[in-house]
Order: sequence, then structure tokens, then C-alpha cells
Amino acid sequence: MKRYLPLVPSVTLAAVLAATLAVVLAVAAASCGRSEGPSPGSPVTLTLWHTYVEDMRDYFDELVSEFNATAGAEHGVTIKVTSITDAQVINERLIAAANKDPGAPELPDMVVVYPQVAGELARKGVLLDLERYFTVDELDTFVPQFVEEGRLGGGPLYLMPITKSSEVLYVNRTFFDRFSAATGVGIDMLSTFEGIAEAAMLYYEWTDALTPDIPGDGKAFFYPEALFNQAMVGFQQLGADIAGEGALNLPQPVFQRIWDCYYAPAVMGGVAVYNGWGNYLAVTGEIVCATASSAGSTFYPSRVTYPDNTKEDVEFDVLPFPVFEGGENVVFQRGGGVCVTLSEPAREYGACLFLKWFTEAERNLRFCVNVGYMPVRKSSFADILAGDYPAVGNPVAEKALLATADMQARYRFYVPPVFEGFGALQSQYNERLRQAAQDGRDDYLRLLDTMEPAEAYAEATQGALEGFLSRF
Repeated sequence: MKRYLPLVPSVTLAAVLAATLAVVLAVAAASCGRSEGPSPGSPVTLTLWHTYVEDMRDYFDELVSEFNATAGAEHGVTIKVTSITDAQVINERLIAAANKDPGAPELPDMVVVYPQVAGELARKGVLLDLERYFTVDELDTFVPQFVEEGRLGGGPLYLMPITKSSEVLYVNRTFFDRFSAATGVGIDMLSTFEGIAEAAMLYYEWTDALTPDIPGDGKAFFYPEALFNQAMVGFQQLGADIAGEGALNLPQPVFQRIWDCYYAPAVMGGVAVYNGWGNYLAVTGEIVCATASSAGSTFYPSRVTYPDNTKEDVEFDVLPFPVFEGGENVVFQRGGGVCVTLSEPAREYGACLFLKWFTEAERNLRFCVNVGYMPVRKSSFADILAGDYPAVGNPVAEKALLATADMQARYRFYVPPVFEGFGALQSQYNERLRQAAQDGRDDYLRLLDTMEPAEAYAEATQGALEGFLSRF
């Protein structure tokens, strides 16, 4: 496996790259197709807002400093990070700035945002169409679906991908192997949502039987962190669309399958009903597996801590996102990108120069493996599959990197729709489905005092699907 030097280049690396850097930048500058670019004699300082925190912020800021000292210095471009805060705060500031509200800040030259917010800014007419500065050949080097998402549903390219994430299946292999040895359930069962639902009930029954003197204390097996994402991708896997004309298309036969794989095992205890990050449940050993963002790989533990404060070393595997039986290999793509605001040609030119530099394949891959994200160039995925990638300090993050590269080769990345109100529909779906499962679970447990499990389940869940659908 090829090993690169650390993210912050040494003097030696800078010297080695000096000769090629001028060539790369000359090509990048020429491809911008503009004569109004900045220069050391006529420099520009560009503002950038982002939401990165902790290690990701450190690595990103180091790359900004590297750009300023090398490519930026050569071309008269300085990037200045002027706002680092959470997404909600940045989104509010952006909309206020775009509206020119009293007391609002000036729009930054560049900002890291998600597609829904980029769509709002595009509708306000403040974003640059990046294809004015990126050629067709340059864009062809990116993963096509990542670029497609930046078109916000079709049209101009307003959002440039710089990192991406997807969803994967995290599996506590220590727990699973113990369960597998006792029951014969194989790891291949986790390749489909139907298989996971079946394994979840077997796990609940097996863990319940471990303590025969305490009935009903079985453990949850699975936790889907993003319920709406599972449904949205599930529709795609099964050849349908979850949304159209500003509304959700839930009353379809496809949704029955998605409902059954979550609701039934959730009511009976095999799937965790929870509102939070999957790694929180993983840290305490409350689940065996979870579908969650590949960008969260560094938060999955090497040790679990039980309620009595005892600890156990564990190993996590990362598997490709499950597929509904008979469905197409489709997975959700996640992550924001960078928008450039309309200004003057020299500033736009400088911003695009930075984006070309930042997304150069080797540099972008170095950044991504340090922060748990996917790179955006097609060649980087080929390098990962060939074992030609930088050292990854976290073993779960490395497994996530390999799983996402495998999916990039075998799956179709799904670009979610972008329309006004889509975010609200997503939140409503998550809240209502979670509440429906919790209500069913509470009723089921209450009825078990007087009924057999099958009878209790039938009584507790009667009309639940119809009631859920009636709320949309």
C-alpha cells in the first residue's frame, strides 16, 4: 500500500512538487477560460465560511494555509476563513445576507453548504454557475452523480463537490460472531433489509433466552440511523420514487416492504427505536449493527461499556449498504459542497482556482482519508480499490473507505430531489414513523401481560400503517 507524507507537507515535499505545481496551476488557470484573473500585482482576498469541526476543521484549515503559501501566492489569491459555526447558524446568516437584511453580514465568496440551502441561494440569484470556469473535460474527472447533485435538480452547476459520504452498515463483529456461532446466522444475511429484519428477531429471541429468569429482556440487533434515507433509497432500489410534485408518494406497494422491515421488528424489540446517532448505541453495546453515514466511521468504538461499567474490546466491520431483496444496488450520497457567490471576475476566478486545487485527486484523497469522507474524483476510487491510498489511522475509517469504494464500483449513487419544503417532509417522516413504532412497542409490551405475542402484536399494530399514511 502506498504511503503518502502527512497532510501538511514538509519542506522536502514542497521542493519535490515545485516543478509539477507550476504546470498543474498553469493548466488550471488556463481552463478557467478568463483573462481577468488575479495576479501577485493585483491580488484578491476571498472569504470562506464552513461548518467543519474538530479534526476536519484542522485538516481543512491546514490545506487553506497550504494553498495560500503555494498556488495562492503564485496567482495572487488568499483564502480567509471568516466563519466557522454549525450549519443552522451559517444557513440563517446566508439567507439574511442574500436578502440584504439590516445588520446581516456580507455574503462570503465561498461557503460550504448542503444542496437544500444551495437551492435557496440559487433561487435568490446570488450563486455563480461554476461551468463558466470548469470545462467539460475537467468535470468529467469527477464522479458523475456528485456533479449532478451540484446542479440542484437540473440546470446550472451551483455546488462543487469537495468531499462526499454515503451510508454503510456498521457491524459489531465480536457480538455478531458470538450470535452466529450459537444460531447459525451468517453474515451474508445482512446484505438485505429483509435478512436484517429476520436476524433482528432471531437475535432478540436468542438474547432473551440467555436469561430465562428474566422474560422479555431481549436485545435490539439493528438501528437505522436515518429512517427517511432508508425509505428514499429503498424506493429507488425497488424502482420507484418516494417524492414527486412537492409531496411524498408513500401509498405504493413498495412502501409496504419498507414499512415491514422496520415497523414489525421495532415493535417486537429487534430494532432499536431511538432518535440519535447509531454510534451512541454501539458504544454501550445496545445494538449489533446500524446503517449510518460513512463519515461517522471514526466514532465507532474499539471497546463497549456496559451499564454496570464493565468493558469489552470489540471489532467493527463496515459492509456495503443493504439492498431490498430483488432490488437494484442503490445507495444514498450525502455531503455538502462549495458554492461561489456572484461577484467580479477576478474573485470568481480565484475561488474556482482554489476549488480546482483542493479537489486535485491526490490532494483530495489525502484530505478525505484523514476525515472519514469519500473523495470526489473517479481516479481516487480506482486507487483505493487498488490499495493505493494514504495511511488511515482509524481501522473502522479504513474499512468505511474500502466499503464506499466498493459501492462506487457496484452501486448507483442516488441524488435526492431538491425542492422547497423537502427538508420539512423528511423531518415529518422521521418523527411520525419513529412515533408510530414507539406507540406500537408500548402497546405491544402492555398487551403481553394478558396475551400471547402473536395476538398482542396483531392487536397493538391494527391500523397502524393506515394511520401513518393518513398523516401525509
